[in-house]
Amino acid sequence: GIDLPQRGAGLLMTRELTYFNGALSSPQRPFLAILGGAKVSDKIQLIENLLDKVDEMLVGGGMAFTFTKVLHNMEIGGSLFDADGAEL
Repeated sequence: GIDLPQRGAGLLMTRELTYFNGALSSPQRPFLAILGGAKVSDKIQLIENLLDKVDEMLVGGGMAFTFTKVLHNMEIGGSLFDADGAEL
């Protein structure tokens, strides 16, 4: 990034935050969350916060392998595995 003395969020950020606030406070049903990424440990707080708000949650990406190995004791070969996230 650029080192500036002052920084601020733009209008797009304001619109995104307004949308997400509405989607989380009074969502249209059914409400589906699709999450992805490599590390469960980076997203566990988000997952916990969404569990009581969504009707269904799909977990993809590398996180899916961590959940599969821990919850179903399934071999995942050389796929991504978040050892720190598995401890949570």
